[in-house]
Amino acid sequence: MSMAIKGIGVDIAEISRLSKIVDRYGEKFLGRVYTVAEAELCVCAGRAHAARLAGRFAAKEAFYKALPAEAQPLSSWKSIQVLADGAGRPRVDVCDERLRRALSDCGVASVHLSISHERTHCVAVVVLE
Repeated sequence: MSMAIKGIGVDIAEISRLSKIVDRYGEKFLGRVYTVAEAELCVCAGRAHAARLAGRFAAKEAFYKALPAEAQPLSSWKSIQVLADGAGRPRVDVCDERLRRALSDCGVASVHLSISHERTHCVAVVVLE
């Protein structure tokens, strides 16, 4: 049985921009945009890893863009978290139960994510199936 694509989203983030935001707003920004688990992956020895933060930021934006219109109002920064699977590949975990139900109601069974880092930018692509 083949699955149908329900949404595709892409976003790009400038690493230096995220670094400047973290330098300026620190914990306030991190706590607003990232879950505790994400922040733990992105902050090492008290210093934020800007490329990791930028990749997750782009992934959250790409996820939102991929959402069916009826699910978008239920999504916020921390409705999802971007972690890694056992092989180190990025994965999206839907944390918000209302959003999870809305995705199911829209026929979304799985979320695919790819993140790529370059020296100055990160790009993320999300496919909802």
